[in-house]
Amino acid sequence: MATPQPKASEILRKNAAEGKQSFSFEFFPPKTEAGMDKLLGSMADFQKQGPVFIDFTWGAGGTTSEQTPALCKKCKEMGFIVNMHLTCTNMPQGKVKEALDLCKENGITNLVALRGDPPAGQEWKASEDGFNCALDLVKYIRANYGDYFSVAVAGYPEGHPDRIDAESGKCADFDAEIAYLKEKIDAGGEYIITQLFYDTDIFLRFVQTCRANGITVPILPGMLPFTAYGGLQRMVGLCKTYLPDELKAKVEELKEQPDAFKQLGIDVTAEQCKKILASGACNHLHFYTLNNSYSTFKVMEQLGWLKQ
Repeated sequence: MATPQPKASEILRKNAAEGKQSFSFEFFPPKTEAGMDKLLGSMADFQKQGPVFIDFTWGAGGTTSEQTPALCKKCKEMGFIVNMHLTCTNMPQGKVKEALDLCKENGITNLVALRGDPPAGQEWKASEDGFNCALDLVKYIRANYGDYFSVAVAGYPEGHPDRIDAESGKCADFDAEIAYLKEKIDAGGEYIITQLFYDTDIFLRFVQTCRANGITVPILPGMLPFTAYGGLQRMVGLCKTYLPDELKAKVEELKEQPDAFKQLGIDVTAEQCKKILASGACNHLHFYTLNNSYSTFKVMEQLGWLKQ
């Protein structure tokens, strides 16, 4: 059995105690061999930046149950601290156990426990011997693996997309969302990675609400610099993300100018990052890279973090 990696949660707590700013990168497993080669070829550039950890998503319904652990193992061998997503939607308990055992065998000690989405065209359903929600998964990990794993959970500053009303754009019951998040933490979640957002005040209010409700663990804001008009519209539709009026106007103004639009995404995210760090609400940023370094590195450059 491989030597266990350092736990991301312990590093995050130490950095917070020392007031040290830090960051992490998120990737998804490419669907093609060429995509995989390209991603692995870019990892040295990401490694040079010194992230606390990198993480890899888990495909809907376990569709990347081979690629995700293989990527995690490969990047661990490169010297990264790796954080593996694990979703339980449409996943029997046996398949979840298999993934957890494989992580333990390879010394991968960091996980993000999620409910996840069903594969395209399928309805969400609880497996008969499976899990109904991320809380069930967190409980299962703790009951069967003790404290071997450092477990992160998801947080939704605007509420879970399933609970956001399409017309008003408001979460139906935000208090219930916070109560459920606290349950995940009380069950063994050690830090929170948030859904993307483009109104920084919403995130800062979310952090305040969490703290007021006894959630004391690190909260990592999920940062995604948008790069193209179509991609932003899809993401906003999927996550039901609120765009402030001023930003919405700029988005519409530049939608036919690809280069200017991409630069807008970089500038907006950089300003969000600066505001979050200046607020003292948290000291760590989690970048959704979409497997591309350009925009993320440009944001880091504006923060004075980029190592050339």
